[in-house]
Amino acid sequence: MPRQWQTASARPGADATRHTGGVEIPIWLQRLLYLVLLGSALVSVVYVGEFSPLPMTAILDAWVLLLAGWIFIRGRIIANLTLVFLAAYIGTRIVGALSEQPPLEDLLQAHRWLVYLVVFAMAHGHRWSRTDLLHRLAWWLIGLATLKSILTAALVGLDERPGLFLENNFELALFTALAAVVHRQKAPHRFLLVLLLGVLTVLSGSRSGAFTYLVLVAYTLWSTRSSDIFMRYLSALAPLAGLCIPWLIFRERAGESQVIDRVRFFEVLQSETAGWGWVQRLFGTPPITPLSAGACEELSYYEELFSSAGDGQCYSVILHSFVMRLYYDGGLLALAIALLIPLIILRMSRVPWSLSVALMGIATINSLSVSGLNNPYVALPILLAVLTAPTAVKSSSAVQASRQSPSQPFVPLEGAFR
Repeated sequence: MPRQWQTASARPGADATRHTGGVEIPIWLQRLLYLVLLGSALVSVVYVGEFSPLPMTAILDAWVLLLAGWIFIRGRIIANLTLVFLAAYIGTRIVGALSEQPPLEDLLQAHRWLVYLVVFAMAHGHRWSRTDLLHRLAWWLIGLATLKSILTAALVGLDERPGLFLENNFELALFTALAAVVHRQKAPHRFLLVLLLGVLTVLSGSRSGAFTYLVLVAYTLWSTRSSDIFMRYLSALAPLAGLCIPWLIFRERAGESQVIDRVRFFEVLQSETAGWGWVQRLFGTPPITPLSAGACEELSYYEELFSSAGDGQCYSVILHSFVMRLYYDGGLLALAIALLIPLIILRMSRVPWSLSVALMGIATINSLSVSGLNNPYVALPILLAVLTAPTAVKSSSAVQASRQSPSQPFVPLEGAFR
């Protein structure tokens, strides 16, 4: 009797789709993200020395909301307790905002991170089947960003720091976290991808990007097991090479004023919160309370970040750092929610501890510099990690189908050309 084998998958990711539980995200939604990011990156490369002319933040937010809408209508929401908690907290922020009546645009801008947390919770129990799209996307984005940086350095000058989508501090968090996600999926040539990202990080001159790259290097070393002696030797040298990147960037930018700016922001925050009691330190200010007139005057250089109402008031967004902004607006409780809820959802979705810690490490480093989890460049890789993780339990229908499906004779390369 001929030996029986399971038929090969017709498409990358199909096997994972068949044997894992959860609700599959439609292929058109997966392809849409791939095509939008790839098309936007190709457009941006032409604008040497400039940022992308496209509203990339709004485009990514639109895709995230589109995914949330599909899950709400056609998906299966299972993280009910987490969603109830988030809804209760959002309710307290809405009630608190009624007393201050801030401009609606400023209120929504300051609380985008809560929307992302809700989408994370909704995404739990759903799966992204076309991981091959993510592998190609990571190569395209990091490759095109490196190409644009090289062209800018050659044609415009080394002092320019053009991003493929936005400022390097933002998009490097996206590239680094996406590289970590596809590394977990054993993407082809993933080590070369990490090396290419190191070149991009040096060209970008971003200090926060250098630290997030260190997190990526540490994660790849921790999660890689190899019996090859040469690979183990390279792994031993990798931390030293990774440390060289922050050293080069910090030495190059030692004379710039941005380090002083971060210190100024922290001093302003200390001055604004000096008289706080323990209740305010725990819960922050009513959302969103303006900073004092003296603080706004001291940071008048960043006047473009003042209130959208144009009344001369400024809010916590002027402090740049998401950690400082979150502490002023929501206290220690908001900081705990922003750090713990994504980690809880990642672990609920069976994302490995190593990848969960790496993603949250990247988010935290970005939060100390710029807007962190309040922007889609940090939120999107966490969302993709949730969607591409194995679900906790196989769905009963999938198990029943696998038991009843007849085995077929093995045919070499069947489905390889479909």
